[in-house]
Amino acid sequence: MFDGPIMASELIKITRVDNRDSIQLYFSFDRPPVFNDTANEKRINLIFPQSKIAPDLQIFEADDKIVKILSQHRGEDYILSLFFRYKPQNYKLSKSADEKIVLEVLLGNRFSKSYKKLADRLKGLTILDRNSSDYSNPYVLSPYSSDWFSFFPKYESPVDLDIPLQFSFPPFPIIQLLPPGEKSTLQLLSPEMFKLADQGLWAQLAPLILNKLQTEPDTAQQNILALIYCEALARGKDFEEAFKQLDLLKEKQLEEPIENFFLYLLALTRAVHADPYLADLEFKELEERVSTSNPLAPYLLNSQIETALVTSQYSKMNKLLLRDDIGFPDQVKEIRAIRQADYWFAIKHPVKAYVAYNLLSESVLLPTRPYSLNRYCTTLYNNKKFEESAECYEQLSSLALSEDYLGLVKYRLNMARLKFQIGTSLVSDFTQIENAFSGSEAGNRAALKKNDLFLLQDNSRYNWALKQYEAISQKSVRRTVTEEALFKQALIYTLLGQNDRSIALLQKLIRDFRQGDIKPTAQALLIELLPGEIKRLVDKKEYLKGLVLAKQNKELFKKRWIDSVYLVDIAEAYQKIGIFDEAQQLYLYLIEIVPIDKKEQFYLPMIKASFNHGNYSLVEDYAAQYTYNYPRGSFSDEILLLRLQALVAEGRLTEALRILPTPLPDHRGIIRLAGSLFYRTDNFKDCTRVYNILSDSNYSFSPIDRIMFGESLFRTEHFFQAEDMFLQVTSDNPFFNQSLYRLAELERRKGKEKNGLRFFRKIVETGRDDRWKQYAEKELKFSNAASRM
Repeated sequence: MFDGPIMASELIKITRVDNRDSIQLYFSFDRPPVFNDTANEKRINLIFPQSKIAPDLQIFEADDKIVKILSQHRGEDYILSLFFRYKPQNYKLSKSADEKIVLEVLLGNRFSKSYKKLADRLKGLTILDRNSSDYSNPYVLSPYSSDWFSFFPKYESPVDLDIPLQFSFPPFPIIQLLPPGEKSTLQLLSPEMFKLADQGLWAQLAPLILNKLQTEPDTAQQNILALIYCEALARGKDFEEAFKQLDLLKEKQLEEPIENFFLYLLALTRAVHADPYLADLEFKELEERVSTSNPLAPYLLNSQIETALVTSQYSKMNKLLLRDDIGFPDQVKEIRAIRQADYWFAIKHPVKAYVAYNLLSESVLLPTRPYSLNRYCTTLYNNKKFEESAECYEQLSSLALSEDYLGLVKYRLNMARLKFQIGTSLVSDFTQIENAFSGSEAGNRAALKKNDLFLLQDNSRYNWALKQYEAISQKSVRRTVTEEALFKQALIYTLLGQNDRSIALLQKLIRDFRQGDIKPTAQALLIELLPGEIKRLVDKKEYLKGLVLAKQNKELFKKRWIDSVYLVDIAEAYQKIGIFDEAQQLYLYLIEIVPIDKKEQFYLPMIKASFNHGNYSLVEDYAAQYTYNYPRGSFSDEILLLRLQALVAEGRLTEALRILPTPLPDHRGIIRLAGSLFYRTDNFKDCTRVYNILSDSNYSFSPIDRIMFGESLFRTEHFFQAEDMFLQVTSDNPFFNQSLYRLAELERRKGKEKNGLRFFRKIVETGRDDRWKQYAEKELKFSNAASRM
């Protein structure tokens, strides 16, 4: 017996679905194919005997998972070879319930072999799936997320209190460091001059030295006095005159050893008053001229250390501090110890800095050095030694500081006191700073803290505090202060329940202060508020506002800092306003990112969105994926109905009939659609069977249901039931004329010709359907002709 040639199956579509650790490929053929597979390391071959591909078939592009795709025909067989980046851990090729061929691959990675060996050794152990925290999430990291009100007493923005370095000078005058035999020159200075030098009255001392210089007849002595005069100018504030006199002295072509002292003073003056980078080069050049035994050497090395500190050359500074080839006077030793502590502070080694400064607690020099004393105070503060820190800042505030620095020192002094004193006792202190340094950074910081303390005293003063913080944010020129004031406004709005206003401020803050210290905290509060606000807008049917808010903060969702479940509200908003493609993409994204046990719930709304968008091909793909992954899924019936409706919409009735399950599920929508399919394919027997099922379940028939059921009953010769169904069709039914025509035929079958003709006349007289009207006219003509015969 000859069966004829085997018909080749045609591959018409390939759908790819990527999950985090796996890939699924769905192959759609025009008729079920034969299939098998082979594998070799990173390659999987899919073999389809007696198969070919459709001319318009589109195969997905290679990527970092599947790095190469080879599509080829060998004789009458089609072979698709897939090359993976890593050898797959496992794969399965099977046929789904709807006759699609499905390849499911568990992807490998560079550790796959190691994992396999380890798994073999750990057989029998149960692996627990624990939810781990995302420590890049600002909400997880925030110390305030469990109690936002605690931000007011706990938060401190960083204070940039950077008091300039005061360079160390050798003992006055420098010229006294000349070798023995030259010290007689000190006799040029009177006791009164030394007294003024000891008191630091350089502006009074300089004219006296100048008078002495102008009356000195000896040229050598003139040079020495000129050098001392320049030194007095340099130690004071008249640095322009100092440079002028140094330039004049340079023209005299001094000889060693005085020339070395001149070059040192020139470089030191430049470091203090002009350019420390250039001074650093000049010190380096001078180092080659000054031996390690020279009395000037320890002071030169100390100046190099301080210049390296000012110019942030910390590696160089460390090398200079480690030098041990020079003998140091006691005073220089103490300065070096201070600079060692400054070095640890500068390179952010807080423990070493704390130890180094503590070793200097009895130092006589440290309390006179604002630069280093400030860092010591900061170190104490950062190590929570607040009482000692307060004493330190008190000492620092007594030094001659400019107003800008003094205000911040007093602010830090009271911040330290706040750690061990009752806050209400310090309100007046912060108010004094606010008034004394009005408009400055210190004044605005003090105003912020004063407001915090008032709010902590009485948390009902939200509206008053809100105005205060707003005023500070508007007038402050310091970004850190503005940022803090803005966030505190947003926080008060949150505490008042005005989340929409809080969110607007938080977005502005994050946008305007991208590198701000408070940005992570602002993001944390935004992460907490956004889901509730979006849901509120969706519940109020303000879908566009909800979508705009979500889009403005899409990065938070993209980084998964906000629980993906809240994206459902956004997807619902897209659905409600008819942006179905966005809704579909969002549901697809949710399926990709959520844990495997939460994926199923998003298939139905995703397929609905695809259907509403008219993308019936996607409906088919997604429904096939769902059927394969969830053969007994909770939404199987609803998804099957959408899949059938999509096939019907595309006119693919045969395919729709093919996937109809037997028996039909207990779902009225599917049963009703099955009846429609049977009717449209002239299968009136099954159509009648299906509508009988609906009739027994008290289903409320629609106008078209009545026609399809009635017509199927008529075609299967259930005339009595057909007549009953046609009689229920009302005149507003678009198929009313068809029902009248069938009723006319049924009357004739009963031998009631006149009743039948009456129905035909009614169609002709009142009918709106031209086809049935023409049929009725013909019947009336035949009847008239027959009556005349």
